[in-house]
Amino acid sequence: MSALKKQRVAAGDDIEKRFAQGQRLQARERFAEAEQRYRKVLAFDPRHLGALTGLTQCLIAQKRQQEAIATLDRAAADAPVGDEAWLFDLAGLCTTVKYLQQARSLYERALEIAPDKSSSLINLANVVGDQGDIQKAIDLLSRAIEIDPNSAKAYGNLGKMLTGTRLRDEALACYRRAIELNPNLSQTWTNLAALFEIMGRHREALPALQQALTLDPESDAARWNLARTLLTVGEIEAGWDMYGFGFACGQHQPWRPFPGLIWEGQDLTDKTIMVWREQGLGDDLIFSTCYTDLIARAGHVIIETERRLVSLYQRTWPQATVRAETWTSTGLGNYGEVDFDYTAPAGLVAAQLRRSLAAFPDAGPALQPDPARLAECRAWLDTLGAGPKIGISWTSGTVDDVRSLNYTRLADWKDLFAIEGAAVVNLQYTDVSAEAEALQRDHGLTLHRMPGLDLRDDLEGVAALTAGMDAVVAPASFPAMMTGALNRPCFHYRRTDWPMLGSGRLPWFPQTRCYTIGDSGAGTGFVKPIVTELRTFLAV
Repeated sequence: MSALKKQRVAAGDDIEKRFAQGQRLQARERFAEAEQRYRKVLAFDPRHLGALTGLTQCLIAQKRQQEAIATLDRAAADAPVGDEAWLFDLAGLCTTVKYLQQARSLYERALEIAPDKSSSLINLANVVGDQGDIQKAIDLLSRAIEIDPNSAKAYGNLGKMLTGTRLRDEALACYRRAIELNPNLSQTWTNLAALFEIMGRHREALPALQQALTLDPESDAARWNLARTLLTVGEIEAGWDMYGFGFACGQHQPWRPFPGLIWEGQDLTDKTIMVWREQGLGDDLIFSTCYTDLIARAGHVIIETERRLVSLYQRTWPQATVRAETWTSTGLGNYGEVDFDYTAPAGLVAAQLRRSLAAFPDAGPALQPDPARLAECRAWLDTLGAGPKIGISWTSGTVDDVRSLNYTRLADWKDLFAIEGAAVVNLQYTDVSAEAEALQRDHGLTLHRMPGLDLRDDLEGVAALTAGMDAVVAPASFPAMMTGALNRPCFHYRRTDWPMLGSGRLPWFPQTRCYTIGDSGAGTGFVKPIVTELRTFLAV
């Protein structure tokens, strides 16, 4: 071996050592030091994909997203003309860090060079699907199948795209074909289970998830889906025992690791536990029904919740400390002084305290609205007449082809407005102007809206107005959860899902009556029985 060749081999060995050092530092979240190692690797080999990936991830972890984007843009601009393999790899990196615009451009450039490469078509379909262009994704996957009719991955991904539409039978056929071609892809079984869940076929989802875990026992996504499905079918203890995998797979947020401090049912006598909000406001209200029991067990309870709920929670649980949430944790090294003995996300508290339907109280404690705000709302409601006041919500802030099956239009509730003497009051936090004006214009019906009340941000006002209702009609969204937490009567329509715990009702909220939307999600056949029963309830 020549001296020059030996020198190059030694340099290459040194570069790989630096790359390995960068990986170890990154794993320990020492991102600035890892960044320096990766930069040295890239100075020697600008196309070292591992180092470029690590550098990008470290920049993002240090909240230097613009530098990360600029780094990837330079790599894309410097890609040699005609190097399809490098464009493909670089597109994969951009996809990994969610830089979808550049990923799409790189895959499109790669396909200009190799237009019949099915893996590029499949990956580009995933990117454009994540960007919301579902039809384009379906077209790309159909093209991939034309090129390679035996591609289990193409069929599986097409099934996933069709699941996001209402073409459920077609999605199911795609998954069946993918499994026929290759039954050993764990992700296909997981996605099939997700389709069964959407179709309301929860029992059929269980064996699909068990097969996914047989193929990949460490799949956190499959374990979380199994937890949710077990809860849905009423296997409550088994479901709760796997609930924490929602954080491991990234489906539950915020991720706040507290090594050695997570409460797993230990005695809380003379101990302080800090419980923190997870997921959205609706989930937080569901889990808040456990706080009275937790306070009775613990020496002291600290509740961290969304800032808009702090005063409402503090009034309801004056013996607890309630404060605005942070996304800090000891595991991230940014929490500061630890002022508790144990901690848990709110869902894991429920997992300990609500392990069976018998563990739910017959009548839970209600949130306590601000008396002054309640008096203000009641004064306004009195101006609407002496008849019953019915609150209504009918949609959500986030609606797609799948989620739309859970909601209605305001005009679907014309018979509700026909209840004699009743005033229907808006609790919907999205912009309702167009639907309310159309209802008045086309049907002569009035949706009453309280002047000056911000139904999205003023949650004290929302609680007070909701508490003034004789009854509320709402789908699976925040207004229904607020009504339940206030222990007010709610006529609630939803598809069968995990918060019902296989009971056909919401055991968290005893005053809530559930009307199950059919598995197909089609039509509004539940509207008439709700209006009929509400009329009887109000004795109108």
